[in-house]
Amino acid sequence: MSENYWALAAGCVPEVLPWEIPRIAHAAGFSSSGMWVDPGTTWDNSALEKTRNSLDDTGVGLIDVEALWLQGDDRASDEQKLLVDVGISLGARNVLAVSRHDDYEASLSQFRELCEMAGQDIRINLEFGEFSSIRSLASALDFIAAVDHPAAGVLVDLMHINRSGEALPDFNSAVYSYVQVCDFLQSSKTLTGMDYIEAAVDHRCSLGEGEAADTDIESACRADMDVSLEIRSRALRENFPDPYERAAQIFKRCQRDQWCSMQADDDTT
Repeated sequence: MSENYWALAAGCVPEVLPWEIPRIAHAAGFSSSGMWVDPGTTWDNSALEKTRNSLDDTGVGLIDVEALWLQGDDRASDEQKLLVDVGISLGARNVLAVSRHDDYEASLSQFRELCEMAGQDIRINLEFGEFSSIRSLASALDFIAAVDHPAAGVLVDLMHINRSGEALPDFNSAVYSYVQVCDFLQSSKTLTGMDYIEAAVDHRCSLGEGEAADTDIESACRADMDVSLEIRSRALRENFPDPYERAAQIFKRCQRDQWCSMQADDDTT
């Protein structure tokens, strides 16, 4: 079985070009990272080669490529297909998808088409949250059940599931292939709209530095699955404007073994 990833999410270093992310992650001590793929901005004709070179030079593996937005009609767009193609080409394990579709049935059809394209090469994971058309874990599971394809999965983000008020699921289910982990302030649970989006992109914390339940962080860290550290923090960006130094701080402050051993210690007391 392949080693579980403990990855630097692309959102931790939002200001850098995509192919710089693996180099930053590697320098910080990570063996895996996420990847931005945005054909409308930074993903030009040379991006794939530059990113592949970066991955080859560092040996970093990709936990995901993001973000694929479900929108438009009932067919997959060229931009959506490109993101899946890029993910497969770069050996990423997952595609992060978010729905802002106005038509539920059309979004199911579009997602199913992308899963058929993915086949067994990559998972297409639906992230739910206050900011999307699918706002709860229960709704995300219903959506994936309706898609009914083995490439379809659900991505749980600790901050988003806290906002939805639901308990963490059993991560042993095949519907989950990775989880996004962070710490956060409990005040985010009351926010809506742009206020919540601001909290999600600016006010996350390194593990143990916020108000998330330690048991939730421990459960995610101990799960037999890939983990993406989604530490999107304005404070870190301001205190560590150099993305290399910021990534190193995240690596130092967020150690999977530390949270696993905390639970193990609790079990023996």
